[in-house]
Amino acid sequence: MMIKNFKDKLFSRAKEEGFTEYEIYYVDGDSFKVTIYKGEIDQYNLNSHAGLSFRGLYNGNMGYSYTEVLDDYAVDMLIKNAKENASAIEDEEVDIIYGGQDSYANVKGYNQELALLGAEEKIKLALQLEKDTLEQSAKVKTLEDCMVVTGAGESRIINSKGLDLQYKSNTIYAVVAPVVEENDKVNTAFAFKATNDFSEIDTMSLAKEAVEDALAYMGAESIPTGKYKVIIRNDVMADILDTFSGIFSAYNVQKGMSLLKGKVGTHIASKAVTIIDDPLMEKGLSSAPFDAEGVPSYTKTVVEEGRLNTLLYNLKTALKDGVKSTGNASKGSYASPVGVSPSNFYIKPGQKSLGELIKALEDGVLITEVQGLHSGANGVSGDFSLGAKGFQIKDGNKVKPIEQITVAGNFYSLLQDVIEVGGDLKFGMPSGSGCFGSSSLIVKELAISGK
Repeated sequence: MMIKNFKDKLFSRAKEEGFTEYEIYYVDGDSFKVTIYKGEIDQYNLNSHAGLSFRGLYNGNMGYSYTEVLDDYAVDMLIKNAKENASAIEDEEVDIIYGGQDSYANVKGYNQELALLGAEEKIKLALQLEKDTLEQSAKVKTLEDCMVVTGAGESRIINSKGLDLQYKSNTIYAVVAPVVEENDKVNTAFAFKATNDFSEIDTMSLAKEAVEDALAYMGAESIPTGKYKVIIRNDVMADILDTFSGIFSAYNVQKGMSLLKGKVGTHIASKAVTIIDDPLMEKGLSSAPFDAEGVPSYTKTVVEEGRLNTLLYNLKTALKDGVKSTGNASKGSYASPVGVSPSNFYIKPGQKSLGELIKALEDGVLITEVQGLHSGANGVSGDFSLGAKGFQIKDGNKVKPIEQITVAGNFYSLLQDVIEVGGDLKFGMPSGSGCFGSSSLIVKELAISGK
């Protein structure tokens, strides 16, 4: 059944059954993945997916339901489940169906050239990535990962207030993780590129980055426990920002799951820190002209030179705080309820290169890898304790690689202790909660446990 016919039947039934306002959120898409091992295809996956969620106001409460099949039975099921869901709700907070009376930015998230790229070309790219990586050094013994993944998706929101929006996007990413060996010592590292422009994937550059990173840890050892002045490399800081991004959600603040309650308008970070949420970013992998409720997206400075300007809101949390939505309503999937999350969320870069930051640090530690962000970080308190690798810095130079250390601190304190932000902005892989970026930055002090 076509989406329009299905929508017409569903909305007609919703009105008959006593829903006063209602909406569907429809997504469909496809994905491709190929992994290579020793010059041959190890895994090859082609998937397509589609799903629709329905939500509607019934007796003043918002009921939810969802389906993957669009037929007459699904209409009955959606109405029945949404009514039951609404009747079971005891939440007094008000849910809103958006009227959509604003204009929307023109966001180009879909690359037609990428859409026309065939499986054969993607496989060839993955094979070339493995070949280039193995040729970087005789010390590369095998590859832990070598893959190329593409995905495309379209989302559409239609509601009883006349809103009808749709947005299409696609992406490609390549990942390689070489395993190097020297004197019975084994190390690994990885490099990736995520974009919606096939021509931006340089297999030789990725291979070189990954192998150089892996080889750089050869001879690594621990360092004495103590407090050190630290540089957190761009990719590591992007992952840390991702882990703690929930503190900026108005939902989490209102539910007591963030320590930023009452902090809007105050300084929560050093003046070196400016954090931006930009859903309109050109080639941003989480860019979109509207959020999951149909509210227009716009670029906002969440933290400006240390000052918290705003939290991130959807319609429900904005109403509760008496402010406007920031266009940050989100759905983890079509089946998820409406939540709050960032889009392209990043720490604004400065000017200096990583090399210049190392010179400025003089003595301390460069953190280039952390493990345990899911288990060793508390998203509410901000505390973290993470296994790490990196390099010892003396007199502005890298003197030796470091491993078997644990770096511990608190994210709120870390923001306050940032001395300088570099100019090497890098985004991590997009996650379900957005796409996160940072430059390398100098932190006044972090506790490191070693030998």
